[in-house]
Amino acid sequence: MIAFLLVFIYMALIIPAYANAEELQQSETLSIQQAIERAQENNPALRLAELETEKAQINRDDAADAVNWLPSEGVVTTAFDLVVNSWQQSEIGLTTAKRAEEAKKDEIAKDVISAYAAAVKNYNNLKSVELTLKNTKDQQLVRNIALNTGWMSSFDYDSSWNGTKQVEEGYRAAELAYEGSIADLRSLLGESAGWTPVLTSEAIITEHPRKDLNIEIVSASSESVLVWTMEALLDIEKSKENWYIKGVSSEMKQINLDTAKLNYEDAKRTARTMVEQMYYAIDTLEGQIDMAELKYNEAMRQEELARLKYELGMIPRISMVPGADNLESAVLAASQAKIDLENMKLELVGLKAQYALLTGAEVYSWTDWIQ
Repeated sequence: MIAFLLVFIYMALIIPAYANAEELQQSETLSIQQAIERAQENNPALRLAELETEKAQINRDDAADAVNWLPSEGVVTTAFDLVVNSWQQSEIGLTTAKRAEEAKKDEIAKDVISAYAAAVKNYNNLKSVELTLKNTKDQQLVRNIALNTGWMSSFDYDSSWNGTKQVEEGYRAAELAYEGSIADLRSLLGESAGWTPVLTSEAIITEHPRKDLNIEIVSASSESVLVWTMEALLDIEKSKENWYIKGVSSEMKQINLDTAKLNYEDAKRTARTMVEQMYYAIDTLEGQIDMAELKYNEAMRQEELARLKYELGMIPRISMVPGADNLESAVLAASQAKIDLENMKLELVGLKAQYALLTGAEVYSWTDWIQ
């Protein structure tokens, strides 16, 4: 009777569980590129940036027309000073608005990449816990028989049962984390509540080649949104130096200029600090990916060895003895190693997007992903 029960349980364990194909077909698929395009189409902040560019263009054209007007008193007048300075400021404003519009597109792409990568990572974590839970429940079935036949003590059985409950709680937490990340992605794309896509893109990036750190810092000192925004404000204050502005004393102009200079220098310092931190973080993550690849390859080798031993009858599919060699443990270790590697690649692609936005590089690259 015991032998029959063991055979029945083992047969149940080797039957694969298939997802509901009809349910999967009804879910909308979404690649990373589709997500970025949809977010940019539906993002109100980008539309506002486009309107600001249109307004800046109109202001610049009006200011340029006004410069053609010469007052009867001559050009050395307060009125003409104001006209010329307004034109100078409008030129700076138009350049800044155009740059801000492009920066907003890059920022949206960065946010989508981060949210998409986080959602895929949380999905991987969910599947990881699901695999662990399945393995734990499989072992629990065998331990039920071990307890009834006297092969396992009640104490050890209770400990294993508590472990199963902990994994179940971990699975629920992983579900909530995944749902939360989908909600973040849904918000960025302007989708309605309940929209849950099937994310089809997988990160394949393993390294992010960069130039020397000092060169990267120089790039950030001119290409960072924070820096060039402060630089534009500084240019505006500089444009006022040679003109008489009614109601603004020379002392006040100097204070405003000095303030703009300090803000500009502080922005460059902040950008430099961020570049240094992210530069070394990328280096560290690249090293971790190398180690994860080695671990995954070794886990795959161990799984192949375990399958061979199982076919030869040297090890069981599931062992009642904790820590003993068995096929299920080897398969689980290989699956977990693969998930760990994939998650590290997702971390790198998100970090690369943030770094690119800071240094003015390409935020999204299709070569970092695969369907």
